[in-house]
Amino acid sequence: MSEVGAIRFLVEQYYDIQKMRVQAFNRIIAYVKSHASHNVNETHKHIASHKSIETQSKHAVKPSIIAKRIIKGEVAVPAEIGDLVWYHNRLYETEKELAKKLDAWSKNHPLRIHFLNRIQGMGPILSSALIAWLSPISRFPNISKLWKYCGLAPGQKRRRGQKINYNPHLKTLMWKIATSFEKQKPEKSFFRRLYDKKKAYYYTREDLRSAVEKGDKGARKHIQLLTLTFTAKRFSAYLWLYWRKLEGLPITKPYAFDVLGHTDYEEWEPDK
Repeated sequence: MSEVGAIRFLVEQYYDIQKMRVQAFNRIIAYVKSHASHNVNETHKHIASHKSIETQSKHAVKPSIIAKRIIKGEVAVPAEIGDLVWYHNRLYETEKELAKKLDAWSKNHPLRIHFLNRIQGMGPILSSALIAWLSPISRFPNISKLWKYCGLAPGQKRRRGQKINYNPHLKTLMWKIATSFEKQKPEKSFFRRLYDKKKAYYYTREDLRSAVEKGDKGARKHIQLLTLTFTAKRFSAYLWLYWRKLEGLPITKPYAFDVLGHTDYEEWEPDK
């Protein structure tokens, strides 16, 4: 297995372990919720401001906060979930070790130093995954081919009995990146501002506005998905342009702007 192939494998393992760790944590939260109405263990009297789980309900302490204190060892672990807490913590330690390896692999890459590190919401895992899955960028002579590889071209869907014509790992990764931008503060994130601007436009587009006004089920969700797709495409276009520029390769703007004459193209602005 090549070095890049090994990193791709570690990225997938990282997300698999993270998913299992989150599932374990959710089960710990469920345990806390199910025992919130009675004192399950005397040691829980030390949670938060030294109140039992029973008395904390008066102060609306979130079950997730109690669960975090349990896994951190701030209180004795209830016997019933001892193995579950152990399992969660082992997964978390593995997750952190994988994150260190991935960070070390990509931290000196020119794309990360000059582009990805300057974008709010782009951490070492997402950066390493992008570099690993898209290397070498020379294999994408235009942005459209990159979009197609990432599953962002129009009409790209899984169809029963048909071989997919995109990389499912990249499609998932682009979704993670777009939703990361969605969570940023507009004043700190160029891509969140792009997201907000496009979403506002979709709410004024006649067909979509009409669907929302009629109360069509799923209309608002549809607009959100359209906006996330737009954001992922715009991000990947800037990435393609910047990466190829760093390597001295030919560049063009997306077809819609370079050929069709669309005018809403904005130059990328670093967040930091």
